[in-house]
Amino acid sequence: MIATPRPHLLRSAAVVSFMTLLSRITGFAQTFFLSNVLGAGAAADAYAVAFRLPNLLRRFTAEGTMTAAFLPTLAEAEAAEGEAAVKVVAARFLGTLLALLLLGVALVLLLMGPLAVLLTRGRPEVQGELTARLGRIMFPYLALVSLTAGFTGLLNLRHRFALAASVSVFWNLAFIAFGWTTLRVLERGGPVPFETVAVVCAFAVLVGGVLQLLVVLPATRREGFGLAFGLHLRDPWVRKALRRMGPGLLAAGIYPINALISTMLASRLPDGAQMVLYNSGMMGEMVLGLFAMSLATAGLPTLSRQAEARDWPALNRSLTQSISASALLVLPASMGLAVLARPICALIFRTGAYTPAASDWTALTLVFQSVGLVFVATQRLGNQALYALKDYRGPAALAGATLVLNVVLSLLLLEPLGTGGLALANGLASLAGLLGVVLRLRPRLPGLRFGPLLDAVARALAACALMGLVAWGGGRLLSLDGPHAFTRAALALRLLPLVALSASIYGAAAAALGHPEARELARKLGRRVGLG
Repeated sequence: MIATPRPHLLRSAAVVSFMTLLSRITGFAQTFFLSNVLGAGAAADAYAVAFRLPNLLRRFTAEGTMTAAFLPTLAEAEAAEGEAAVKVVAARFLGTLLALLLLGVALVLLLMGPLAVLLTRGRPEVQGELTARLGRIMFPYLALVSLTAGFTGLLNLRHRFALAASVSVFWNLAFIAFGWTTLRVLERGGPVPFETVAVVCAFAVLVGGVLQLLVVLPATRREGFGLAFGLHLRDPWVRKALRRMGPGLLAAGIYPINALISTMLASRLPDGAQMVLYNSGMMGEMVLGLFAMSLATAGLPTLSRQAEARDWPALNRSLTQSISASALLVLPASMGLAVLARPICALIFRTGAYTPAASDWTALTLVFQSVGLVFVATQRLGNQALYALKDYRGPAALAGATLVLNVVLSLLLLEPLGTGGLALANGLASLAGLLGVVLRLRPRLPGLRFGPLLDAVARALAACALMGLVAWGGGRLLSLDGPHAFTRAALALRLLPLVALSASIYGAAAAALGHPEARELARKLGRRVGLG
């Protein structure tokens, strides 16, 4: 069998969450560095738009559609032909994917000029030219990160979640090291223009992508997996995985597609709007990556096996447990980001070229961004269950509908709310998508019951309301809710204890209110400290 030991879903997710936390910490450092050297002006907007392109397609070809189609197909191949077939299919599929990606990268590089003009419509021509230049540098990162994601998916299949979840740590560190070293060298000749800084940061993206791949390769080879470069379209398993990827492209990438649309519309706003959206979106992705995607990553191999065995009770338990645990964590994180947005953004972004005004602009956008995070998280988990059930067309159709809704809402909210309206439109469209996923799951998953899940979410919401009041009152007491001139250290000494206190109160309240995962966690903590 592919993996004899099958660790508990939440325990596996905890491993992924811990490594993802390390990734987010280094990600904060990378964001701090980027904000410090690039700020929130025209060059920063060009970088943010150019980076959107490979990052958007990364969701399609990397951890989004690829793993959702790849892992269930490998589970089928193992059941039909044994473990040896898994290694052959994996090598051929990844080799085929890499060949197709290289062709796609070459095509996009040729079309980068018109794409940049489209994405920066309404801005000066020089900004479009810089965007195209940065895009040509960064776009090959797509092939690197997609191949890395394929190898980490294989490690997840072996239940080696830690290394797979930590690869972005190396990307963040490589980005900072390359960028800092290069800029120090360039500064010997005098001040470095922001346009040059953006080019250095673009090359740093590529350097990080190379290091990610080099880190994961040895572990993958030790597990017996390799790469057979070429177009292996005659292999039936490869064709099956590619067919499953096809309709899933839109569904897996709907969130970044919406983000790309928001970026295009933000060209109508003043300079800095794209970077503000990029940074607020990064904060939202931090929450989603740390909690929802950790559960989705750890859960997909389990869901795929349960669906293949038609073990519907187990599949129902895994799905509802994942959604309940995700809501337990995403709801307070969203509330905390919304209530404490201003001091959080000041702590992370207000440095160097990133002005206090840009930091406050980011904070206001983040408030609206936080509204839809729980909908995005739950929709992603629901899509994983549909993929495990081999339903790929349904999520794609739903994603298309929510995409249209997002465009309509963005156009309606852009003028009155600016970047906040674009962020809010994305969240509301995700709510509609979530409702569609629920309707799609009910007839396909026998015995699915939402009553206990809704009860758990209601308990989490009640605890979240209490936590929000504590965070709001503490922010006012510590003068965190208005303009301030604290040093970064002083701000951290006020903000971080308040965050810890709010989180503790939330956890205690959720357990006291009877949330199942919160009570289980409280029991485990009690046993650890000798109270149970």
